[in-house]
Amino acid sequence: MKRAAIAATALACAGLAALAWWFARAGAGDRGASAPVSAQTATVGASPAPRAQDSAAELRRRLSALPASSPAMLAEFERQQAETMARDPSQRRWMLPIDRVYPELLAAARGGDLAAASVLGQRLSGCQRTLQDASPAKLLEKLDMVLAGEPDPQADPNSRERQANLRRQFAEDVERHDACERVGRAALDEGMTWLEQAGRGDANGARLAYVSAWTQQGGGDRDALIADIERIAARRALAREWLEQGRTAGEEQALDLYVDAYAGQNGLYARDPLQEQAYRYARDLVRGRRTGEFDALWSDGPRRYGTELTSAQWEAAEAQGRGIFKQYYEARPAWRHGPPPRLPTQGR
Repeated sequence: MKRAAIAATALACAGLAALAWWFARAGAGDRGASAPVSAQTATVGASPAPRAQDSAAELRRRLSALPASSPAMLAEFERQQAETMARDPSQRRWMLPIDRVYPELLAAARGGDLAAASVLGQRLSGCQRTLQDASPAKLLEKLDMVLAGEPDPQADPNSRERQANLRRQFAEDVERHDACERVGRAALDEGMTWLEQAGRGDANGARLAYVSAWTQQGGGDRDALIADIERIAARRALAREWLEQGRTAGEEQALDLYVDAYAGQNGLYARDPLQEQAYRYARDLVRGRRTGEFDALWSDGPRRYGTELTSAQWEAAEAQGRGIFKQYYEARPAWRHGPPPRLPTQGR
């Protein structure tokens, strides 16, 4: 008994160490782009670091030099957005900038509205990734890449249109980033808590949204993540439980999350090429029912590539993928909300 307890403790410590290593690796990969802001020092409306201010100013200067979309096009875009929200008022929770709907969502979530808690958790967790992946410095790098080789917009109408679209898209990215900053880091850190509350209340889609949010936690303040590793491990256990429930319920998104996890992309599970290919094949079968490729995929099996798996392992992945499909997805409708409408055919 004593040896078993010691072994169990050692395994638990090894698991926490592995999780700490994964987050440390993810955090190290993101250093140097933009300095993390600690929860203790962040406040709503706090000024960004001087370097971030320089990048933001330079990005705005570069965008202002690009061709602009016509006022008519911008007005039409705004009209369509307003029409969508008028047709389905719940869409405003998703479409408006987070700082505009945050007070409303927070009040509703605190009042027990599980749908609001789910939306709030997803948007706050999405802001975490926005601040990490779409900082002004990173957007500047991206802008340089997409504009490389573009001809003079004055001489090329197609280039002018492309650059006008880029200006609008990047301006939206900047506004999304700024809106997340205005909400404040302390509020953003509550995203997982709201998603957990919504998931435990069985709000539609909240449990897999929780899993997805957990998988996107890598990066940021490495030391803070490692200090909080036990809570992260507890949340990982819950994410694994809810992911398994999603697969059992035949949710296609669960397959995406399993593929990424076993590919070693998020720390949810250890990298396992055989499991990755099994779930990838199951996902191909699910999608193949909609694309007309199912019969060929079932007959031929997964496309074999690389040298990581032996022939026997590929056969095992094929058998497991078929088993996953038959057990959890075969009885589910190919189209979750019904097939898309057919496009009208033009007469000759």
